[in-house]
Amino acid sequence: MAKPQSDARRDGGETRRRLAPLEGSPTDMQDVPGWSGRIMIWLRWITQIIGIQLLMVAGTALGLVIAGLGPSLTAGGALLARLVSGDPSDQLWKDFWGTYRSQWRRSVLVTAPAIVVLALAWYEILVLQANGDGAFIAILTGTSAAVALYAIAYLTYAPAVLRRYTDGPLRTARFLLVAPLVSPLVALGCMVTAVAFGAIGLRWPFLLVLAGLSVPVLLTGLLVDRFLDKVDTRDDEE
Repeated sequence: MAKPQSDARRDGGETRRRLAPLEGSPTDMQDVPGWSGRIMIWLRWITQIIGIQLLMVAGTALGLVIAGLGPSLTAGGALLARLVSGDPSDQLWKDFWGTYRSQWRRSVLVTAPAIVVLALAWYEILVLQANGDGAFIAILTGTSAAVALYAIAYLTYAPAVLRRYTDGPLRTARFLLVAPLVSPLVALGCMVTAVAFGAIGLRWPFLLVLAGLSVPVLLTGLLVDRFLDKVDTRDDEE
C-alpha cells in the first residue's frame, strides 16, 4: 500500500505529538475540570456521533446505497477518527461533504462490489430459508452466510484503508480482500460488532437511526487502525 499519512503533524519544521482523545477539544478536561467537564466531553462525543450518523445516512441515501454507502463510510470514518485522535471537527457538514466528494469515485469502485455481494448473499439466505430444511439447503445457507460475513468484514476495513492510503481502487480492493485473512481476530471483531449493531437496530430502530452506522464505524475503525499500524511498522522495517 502507498505510504500512509503520519499521525504526527508538522508545523514550522517541528513534529507535534499526536493528541490524546478530545485533548484538542474546547471541552478539554483541563479547561473544564470536575464532573461538569466530564459531562461536556460526553455531550461533545454524543453530538458528534449523532451528527456524523445523520450525515452518513444522508450520503448513503443520496447515492441510492450502492453509490452512497462507500463515500459515506469513508467521510464519516475520517470524522470519527478525528474525534478519537482529539481533533474533532468544528465543521461537520463542510468536512463530511468535502471528503464525500473527493473520495466518491474511489470509494464507490472499492465498496460497490462488496455491497452487491452482501445484498445477493442476504437475498439468497432468505430464499433458502423459505424453501424448507435439508442438508443441501443448510450447506447453501452456510455458504451464503460465510460470503455475507466476509463482505461485511471487507466493508468494515474499507473506511480506515481508504482514509489512510492513496492507492488506486484496484490495489485497494485487492488489499481489502486479503486483509481479513491475515488478521482473523480483527476481522472477527469487526464482523461481530457490525452484526451485533445490526441486530440491535432491528430490535430498536431508533438506535439504528441515531448511531447504526457511526458507532460501528467508530469501533471497527479502532480495531482496523491497530492492524494497519502494525502493517505500516513492518513495511517501514523492511
